Amino acid sequence: MEIIEITSQKQLDELPLDYNGRICIKFGTPDDRAIIRHRYIYPVEALENSSVEALENSSVVARGNSSVVARGNSSVEAWENSSVVALDNSSVVARGNSSVVALENSSVEARGNSSVEARGNSSVEAHGNSSVVARGNSSVVAHGNSSVVARGNSSVVARGNSSVVARGNSSVVAHGNSSVVAWDNSSVVARGNSSVVARGNTRVVAASNAAAIQQSGNALIVHMPRTIAEYLEFYEIENDGETAKLYKAVHKIDGIYRSDYTPRCTYAPGETTEADALDKDPDETCGHGIHMAHLDWCLDYGRNWSDLAIIEVETETDGIIVPRSGNGKVRAERCKMIREVPLEECGVYGKILAKRRSNA
Repeated sequence: MEIIEITSQKQLDELPLDYNGRICIKFGTPDDRAIIRHRYIYPVEALENSSVEALENSSVVARGNSSVVARGNSSVEAWENSSVVALDNSSVVARGNSSVVALENSSVEARGNSSVEARGNSSVEAHGNSSVVARGNSSVVAHGNSSVVARGNSSVVARGNSSVVARGNSSVVAHGNSSVVAWDNSSVVARGNSSVVARGNTRVVAASNAAAIQQSGNALIVHMPRTIAEYLEFYEIENDGETAKLYKAVHKIDGIYRSDYTPRCTYAPGETTEADALDKDPDETCGHGIHMAHLDWCLDYGRNWSDLAIIEVETETDGIIVPRSGNGKVRAERCKMIREVPLEECGVYGKILAKRRSNA
């Protein structure tokens, strides 16, 4: 592939938009940045200590110690020790020891030892040992040993051994061995062996008997619902007393909605699907029947599927079985599919999944 080294703004502005080769930026300082105004066939590469500002729909790969300011719908992939400030709806994938400050509605995927500060409505997915500070309404999914400090109304899903400090009205779902310290009015759902220290007016849902919870002040520990009435109230499920609207995570293959566990079981808008049998024993967590859940459970269950579709279904409330040791999933003999729910309508976590899919 042909490679061109760009050493001045004039040279960059004169480059044809259909240039079919690697474009390497080797100029720009923090006070006088190289301005990338367009999206070329291949992403522009900012090398060495170059300083770049990416506008509109431009695409940039930052390497070495390069520095990037991303605006509009620009896309940035940051490697090594590069530094990125993401504004507006820009999207960033941070690798290695890169550092990112995400503002407004920007989206960041952080890997390795990368560091991210998320503000406004920004969304972050953190892997490895990455570190995230989330402010405002930002949303974070933390994997591995990642560390998160959540402030304001930020939302965090913590997996593996990740560590979270939640303040303000922040919300946390803790999986695996993750550790959470919750302050003020923050809300925590503790799963697996997760550990929670709850202070102030914090509300903790103990979704596992193995979860370790310490409470002080007005902190409230809530246990999972055991009856259908408790379930509908706990998860604020829309219902009219006779039927309830729930959700399923399914695979959408060639336009057909297929069950994950039983692919021959399919769903279609307006049609009712029935199970071969229904296990009515509430002590059975995963018995026969059509399994449904609240929206967050479905998003979490299918988070790694490239063909994930969330469907809204309707079922009769008196036929719903709520497992005693469940985690949000219920089952029934039949349900009617209402519609496919766009991921963008599925809250902040759904928006992260939608953004990840659009950038794939």
